Amino acid sequence: MTEKFGWQFDLEVHPPGWNFPAGKSWVAGWLWSNEGRLISDLRAWIDGRSFLAIHGLPKPGLDERFLQHPGPPYLGFTIQINPHAGARLFRFEVRDEHGNWRELFRTPITVDPQAGPCPRPKTLAGILPIQMDSLLRHHAAHPDRPWAVLADETVSTALGEPLDSLPNPPFHGALEEPREIGWVRYGRISVTGWLAHRTSKIIRVTAMIDPVLEVSLLHGLHRTDIDGVFADLPGRETSAFLGLVDLPTSSSTPALLKVFAELENGEKHLVFAQRFSPRILAGAESPLPPLSKATYLSALWALYRSVSRHHLPKSPWSELRPALRSAWESFATEAPASRSPKAVMAPELPAENANTPLQVMVVTHNLNFEGAPWFIFELACFLAYTPGTRVRIVSPQEGPLRAVFEQAGLPVQVINVDAVLAAQTPEEFHSALANATSSLPWATTDIVIGNTMVTFWAVHAARLAGKAALLYVHESSPVRRFFARHLAPAILTIAEEAFRLADRVVYTAASTQAVHARINRGGNAVLMPSWVDVARVDAFVSSHEAASLRRKHGLDPNAVLLVNIGSLCERKGQHIFIQAADLLKEELGFTYPDCNIVFVMVGSRPGLYLEMLAKEVTRRGLAARVTFVPETGEIFDFYRMADIFVCTSFEESFPRVLLESAAFGLPIVTTNVNGIPEMLATDEAWLTPPGDRYRLAAAIKSALEAHFAGDRSRSTKARAKVMRKYHQKNSLPLHATLARAAAHRHP
Repeated sequence: MTEKFGWQFDLEVHPPGWNFPAGKSWVAGWLWSNEGRLISDLRAWIDGRSFLAIHGLPKPGLDERFLQHPGPPYLGFTIQINPHAGARLFRFEVRDEHGNWRELFRTPITVDPQAGPCPRPKTLAGILPIQMDSLLRHHAAHPDRPWAVLADETVSTALGEPLDSLPNPPFHGALEEPREIGWVRYGRISVTGWLAHRTSKIIRVTAMIDPVLEVSLLHGLHRTDIDGVFADLPGRETSAFLGLVDLPTSSSTPALLKVFAELENGEKHLVFAQRFSPRILAGAESPLPPLSKATYLSALWALYRSVSRHHLPKSPWSELRPALRSAWESFATEAPASRSPKAVMAPELPAENANTPLQVMVVTHNLNFEGAPWFIFELACFLAYTPGTRVRIVSPQEGPLRAVFEQAGLPVQVINVDAVLAAQTPEEFHSALANATSSLPWATTDIVIGNTMVTFWAVHAARLAGKAALLYVHESSPVRRFFARHLAPAILTIAEEAFRLADRVVYTAASTQAVHARINRGGNAVLMPSWVDVARVDAFVSSHEAASLRRKHGLDPNAVLLVNIGSLCERKGQHIFIQAADLLKEELGFTYPDCNIVFVMVGSRPGLYLEMLAKEVTRRGLAARVTFVPETGEIFDFYRMADIFVCTSFEESFPRVLLESAAFGLPIVTTNVNGIPEMLATDEAWLTPPGDRYRLAAAIKSALEAHFAGDRSRSTKARAKVMRKYHQKNSLPLHATLARAAAHRHP
């Protein structure tokens, strides 16, 4: 055993005397930090070549010795090395959870002269398009670090040779997702494939990227295509597995996914190891710096110098020129503008037009009990109650909110736009759009209001009919990323065009407006305050007792309820809520032994995500502390019952659940994403980073301490701000005036 820089390790397997034979060799062992640091990656260097390890492997006996439990984190690792003839030096490095690499070991080596030659090294042109983006994002995240240091980290990453692993007989299977690319949605990777064993029963399949978070996958699902050479494989019909695995922000690139299988005899086997490059499909991503040629040239020069320090060959101009163009175009497309165009208010409506009749078509992306449809419902009602205004609702999907609209006297029409969204070319899009919207009452429509950017097609339909259009955007994700896996590439441009065609694009959060600044170049972006019906909240509170509502919904009248409201989905981050509950379960039991503290999630819907959450609750022994409640129109019941409100979203614009929970006077624990810090300050709520279960648990603990101490300072300040800035009697008239002005001024 060796100890260095606070790390204890042993290279148990290596060629005798570090004399490598020709071909592939193994280096394996274990590594542990006695200072509590975590391993986010391991690699070995043979001269200038980098070989990535499979790390975090169980080491029975040793794990228990250092951890006092079987893990995770697991201490074992293995590296496959194929040294070239003439190589002279072996180095071993570890990367901690903060992204810092540290060399732990080096030794001279010899290699059999019969070994192959050193492979042709990568070139600047070969790594430039991808690594330029990585370097620019690193610079934006760490502007105080020298370009040279960041560039060396970037180039070293590009040189890594990954080691992947497939099942060995008697295991058989395939990992189908992720492969070389892993699509990330709100901090999680989808993992799918199939796995079977010829002689034993697989009782559990787990996966992990995070060094301390092992996730159970759903295994034993039906599969009908495992035939051919596997026609005699027992259990092939129920061999499918799938699940969602957390990707921590500290992960290296390429990240390492490990999938384990546990057999009924207690054995645990690594069955898949896959290195992949994460691609953010939805959720937070390290930002790019503002678009600047000077910044781009600084990054380019740093990469050029780093390539020289790594002794990589220069590229001929014929190869370098297209790589430079590709890297610049990618930067120019994704980077925020150096000066974001300011959102402007619509011109004031002339007095003589303030009461002219107005016929409004409101297009909502669905009719579910979700924040955005409730938002547009309240706006539609306010418009409809204005004398001389008629409102009708259009949706591409049915849902329970239809009855709510109709009870309010707002007619609803459902149309099918599947062919519109499935179009592959602009011609197909416009043809399908004309067919899908032909039955709409265009002759009696003055203005179309599209709610969420999913209704971008409604702006095009309005333009086709010669009508005014407003587009309310609640999504804080760039258009191309948001629709990447749902629209054909040619239709992405059409979706962006809707932002320029709309008379006004309406945002309720400056941060959301900034996300779309690149495509809002027509001076039509409008930043307007959202709203909450404070009078309705107060009336509900005065007429409903919390204890009776708890009995109505089968909840303990004496419990302390931590309530999370929102459709169960990855974006809302309820899995982080459960992880925080797991971190706190023992401490809460000791600190408040006589108090039943319950984590309540309102908004469950059938599907994989709910099934996985329920499985995690059971596996972690949280069934007594965690409750799922289906989607409901009785949301106010749960605000009234709550003791503390918790929002765990990875991405929000200006969430109404926080406005409403503040109006109810609830203490609030929330992620600090997008428009939320614009709504609530640190003295009005407990703000935490998205996806950080440790910080969320700490914030919940602090909120509970304040609750038991009777400290209402944060909730009092939050309610006061909401009443001052977002009261509906002040905000809704502004939105109504905007709609009327846009309709009046539309040519």
